[in-house]
Amino acid sequence: MKYKQFIVELEAGKVASAYLFEGEEDYLKEEALKKLKKKIISSEYEDFNYERLSGANISAGQIIESANTFPLQAKRRLVVVEEVDKLSDEDQKALSRYLDSPAGTTCLVCTAEKLDKRKRLYKTFLEKGKVVSFYPLWEGEVIAWIKGKIEKERKRISPPALLYFKDRVGNDLREVNNEIEKLVLYTHPKRVIEKKDVEEAVGEDKGMGIFDLTKAVREKALSRALFIFCRLLERGEEPMRVHSLITREMRILLRIKEREEKVSSQEACSIIFGPRSYYSQWYTNIAAEYIQAVRKFSLSQLIAAFKHLVETEASIKTGKEEPAIAIERMILRILQS
Repeated sequence: MKYKQFIVELEAGKVASAYLFEGEEDYLKEEALKKLKKKIISSEYEDFNYERLSGANISAGQIIESANTFPLQAKRRLVVVEEVDKLSDEDQKALSRYLDSPAGTTCLVCTAEKLDKRKRLYKTFLEKGKVVSFYPLWEGEVIAWIKGKIEKERKRISPPALLYFKDRVGNDLREVNNEIEKLVLYTHPKRVIEKKDVEEAVGEDKGMGIFDLTKAVREKALSRALFIFCRLLERGEEPMRVHSLITREMRILLRIKEREEKVSSQEACSIIFGPRSYYSQWYTNIAAEYIQAVRKFSLSQLIAAFKHLVETEASIKTGKEEPAIAIERMILRILQS
């Protein structure tokens, strides 16, 4: 069974007592586990009904004991055993015997990059449970996956933009997902993503995009910020667009600074990304970076930064300074304070 078929069965409410997740595509495995966990585990009782173990440092007896533990206020427990291929031969045989008659109140998921198909454990999973294969997607599948992810964010991406994005980012789904999150945020509130948006958000050079610049600014990394700014100008980035994004960055930092001692990652997410019912780990990780970064600025420094931003905008609009020179000077003033 492939990942897509597993998702179809899960959405239909079909959950097996035992799964083997095999293959090299770890990101899809994690996605599948998250969906399975959300389906059968209540967050209220997660500490009791969800367990994650490693075959590298546990015995089959411990796995079986966990699988035979009754759930609390739920129909099932979820027990995940990573690297099940690291179990000894004897432990694999013992686990095979468990699979002959698995507990009906537990969903056991074992993961392995490659489990020997000649061994009893693999054959027992085929006969008594379900084997789900997670292998790197083909080019066309990656493109379809990117398109689907963007559409889930209620956006569309033009064919040239989609192909360019795939070409720049590659096939690593974890990296692709991170870049999609950045692209969606960068293009808000636009509904259609064009190739120019991808060029600006992702950038030609790894680590040299517009978000890398704003990150360098909030981290007070002056040399890096100036270097990235120069590379962006060489690629044709509009200086005033850089100005607007740095303004946004300073506004976020100021709002977090005002609540510095009390702000949680969820509250920071709301400030940075706008209100949502749920924030994925990517969002909360970025929020944690902001909470850490804001400590590098005093309240007076952030207020002074806004003064520099206003003065720079006026200087450019009245023609007193060239935009690129004015913004470079502005970055210097903000980060040297």
